[in-house]
Amino acid sequence: MRYSENKQAKTFRTVVIKSQVTEWLGRVRDEVSLYRHNKQNRKGVVSPDAQEIHVIKDALPQSTFDELLRHINENSSGLVRSEVEWRTGRAIGGHELKQGSLWPLLEYLTTESFLNRVRRHTKIHQLQLVPARDTNQISLLDYRGQPDDTDRAETISKEVPGDGISWHVDGSIYLGDRWAGILVLKEDTREENSKLELRPNGESLQLKKRDLINSLVLFRGDHVEHRVRPLNPSEHRIVLSLLFSPNPVMTKNPLLLRYQSRVNQIFYGNSAL
Repeated sequence: MRYSENKQAKTFRTVVIKSQVTEWLGRVRDEVSLYRHNKQNRKGVVSPDAQEIHVIKDALPQSTFDELLRHINENSSGLVRSEVEWRTGRAIGGHELKQGSLWPLLEYLTTESFLNRVRRHTKIHQLQLVPARDTNQISLLDYRGQPDDTDRAETISKEVPGDGISWHVDGSIYLGDRWAGILVLKEDTREENSKLELRPNGESLQLKKRDLINSLVLFRGDHVEHRVRPLNPSEHRIVLSLLFSPNPVMTKNPLLLRYQSRVNQIFYGNSAL
């Protein structure tokens, strides 16, 4: 009897060890694949099967949208300005948003009611927001043109471009597919098209501005090249940036995490992930 029990215990341990090894090897494969993807997409190598774009209208209830915009227009404190070669603008990271007065209105975006709408539209049934520990889960981005002020005409040239971000694809720190969401709150510009421009399959796509207010534009930001065209004098654009994945498991690769921390520092003045 004791021999039989020892044999069963040994068999059980063997099964557990094999399972752990299989899980570990799977994780290593996923990590290597993610690292290679990040190296390749910086060279412009992206998947032709990851070029789809979704637009979900009336993302926020109208009353919530109106109240949110009113609060933002009345109080823009907390915005961190960044100016680097590839991006100029202001932003508030998710960590700061969750501690501020806007969060009771933004919290709707974390509810199952909202997420189920996104899942039904995309037909990605496991899609979810990345963990709240990631400041990019929900952030606020603010782009402005140069002040159109005659008193400053001598110091500010009308030829100086306003805020924007140049053509790029995003990096990713998640083992699952990465979906970037842009929820447009305000687009006070003189153009018919949105300042957000996408380039799926290498072909420029401009979306009508009137169709995007309170709409969520969802795309694979690490595969679809995109930019925000520079704003002209006195123009103003405010969006919420959301980050989704059907498998939001964060990498353990220190190189990728360090790179994302540097990006967070530029955008939000806070390198925390």
